Amino acid sequence: MAKSATPQIKGESVQSLYRLYSSEKLLTNRRYQRKLVWSIEEKRSFIDSIQKGFPIPIILLAEVGDPGNPKYEIIDGMQRLNAIMSFIEQEYSMDGKFFDLNTIAETKDKLDSGELEQGVDVLGRAVCVDFSGYQVPISIYSEREAQHIDEVFRRLNANGKHLSKQELRQAGATGAFANVVRKLSANIRGDSSIGDVLSLNKMKNISLTNKDLPYGINVDNVFWISNKILTKEDLRNSKDEEIIADIVAWIISDKAQRSSSDVLDGYYGFTENLDASQAVDRHINKIGEDFIINNVQACFDLFLEIIEKSNETLRDLLFSSPPARFPRFFQLYFIALYEMLFTDGKEVDSYTKLLKSIKHSGETIKLSEGGGNWSAAEKERGIAQISGILRKSLKKNGQIDPSKRHWISRFENILMNSTTEQTLYDFKMGFYDLKEDAKFNADLFNKAIKTLTAMANTHRGAVGYVIVGVCDKKLSADAHKKHYSAGWIRFGSYFVSGIDEEAEKHEKDTDTYFTKLTNLLKGQPISDRDKDFIGRNIFTIKYHNKTVLIISLSSGDEPSMYDGKYYTRFGSNLDEVKTQNMLEFIKRFA
Repeated sequence: MAKSATPQIKGESVQSLYRLYSSEKLLTNRRYQRKLVWSIEEKRSFIDSIQKGFPIPIILLAEVGDPGNPKYEIIDGMQRLNAIMSFIEQEYSMDGKFFDLNTIAETKDKLDSGELEQGVDVLGRAVCVDFSGYQVPISIYSEREAQHIDEVFRRLNANGKHLSKQELRQAGATGAFANVVRKLSANIRGDSSIGDVLSLNKMKNISLTNKDLPYGINVDNVFWISNKILTKEDLRNSKDEEIIADIVAWIISDKAQRSSSDVLDGYYGFTENLDASQAVDRHINKIGEDFIINNVQACFDLFLEIIEKSNETLRDLLFSSPPARFPRFFQLYFIALYEMLFTDGKEVDSYTKLLKSIKHSGETIKLSEGGGNWSAAEKERGIAQISGILRKSLKKNGQIDPSKRHWISRFENILMNSTTEQTLYDFKMGFYDLKEDAKFNADLFNKAIKTLTAMANTHRGAVGYVIVGVCDKKLSADAHKKHYSAGWIRFGSYFVSGIDEEAEKHEKDTDTYFTKLTNLLKGQPISDRDKDFIGRNIFTIKYHNKTVLIISLSSGDEPSMYDGKYYTRFGSNLDEVKTQNMLEFIKRFA
């Protein structure tokens, strides 16, 4: 695909764009690109325009990477390109008929290899040929500086027709405040990813959809929607990020902060006076981004536990009838609980008492009916009132860090991250075969530790996870269910079976099971550094009623070795580093 110093509009066929897509050369950058949010209906409407030969908006790409093997970052047109590629790959039909995979060489290869499966009713070949040959208007921007690409994106959407105000604030923002808000928002929605840059192919795994498709995230299950805090349109417009931004600003600041659009503009440096932006970044850098993210998410996870035990949505728990401005009430309850956990050092004493005390308690909190501005004084009054309601059900936590106790959403983030970065995640049903007289499979445990060292060797700063008690195939989950007469919990494409039944059958209980594994770890042929890290980062969590074991290893200053050899992992494959590749391998840690 040719490029020009000055962007020139040209046509690229759908088939040509699919070739780039198949080779993972179409990239998305989550610093500025919004979520994949088009519904099936919106995708079909766009495909219908192409089929009828109507003109469509220009797609703007920026050439990045090695000039000899370029890739293209999508500045404008991610939703449109995804609509085209997902239609070709059989994710939806047009009038009940699917794209003919025999039309394009790349899709025919995938059909023949079994990577793609042809839909039952097929569109006519002529229709598919015309679709494949449709000339999509493309403009390639040759600027390679990341900050310049970010600015192009902002200016392109500055008139507000394409993006909401919050999406424009976040677009390309690289400060500490923007990073924390972006990461927390993605974690809570469930569409998090390890890095900012993903191929368009992988974006579908973390897309929001209004249909129960076998991939991505059903928008009805997203926290903000399932608890009736926001509408789907609010979520599409990133209102959830505005709430998170307000919460983060409040908890990191030395004094109470009012809420308004212009205040948020200030935090993101959207005003001539950069004092507010510099102040919030300074606070976050002093405390640490990870510290804030871990604590906010721990508080959020406690919210999930409370909601689960109530068997109600959060709005129905706090109110008998739908209130106005419920997002503001959510903020007040969240901040009150956060301050009691991390400022006062409290934890839940009795969930029964807590649920009883907060049942319909929102009706006692009075908020003004004013416009977009929300005064700091009103916030403080509401938080103080809610703290008084919560205090009776909490107790001193005995110096236990709450951020290490609540792992519901972070576990779900791990499952979602694995769909875009398979190299750093491995899932195991357990360490016993599904036989009545099964013995502990030491080879499987050894391979799990070897796999962790290979994950740590991916690159400097890599963190690898082995998750025990999760099946990545339904066939395995059903086999576990049949053997132990215990069900599983589905999340995305994974099936959480837990280790409870295996532990009780073979090792008395989960504590004994855990002790066995930690003792076996001591005899593993790995460095003392890695042994110590894994020993401090092997723990169990409760996901609903299932116990899951999490084992992790982070890379050190030097590569990790297993039994005198170095290993790397690509996808799910484990490979020993060969002598001829050793120098290049060592450079990863230089």
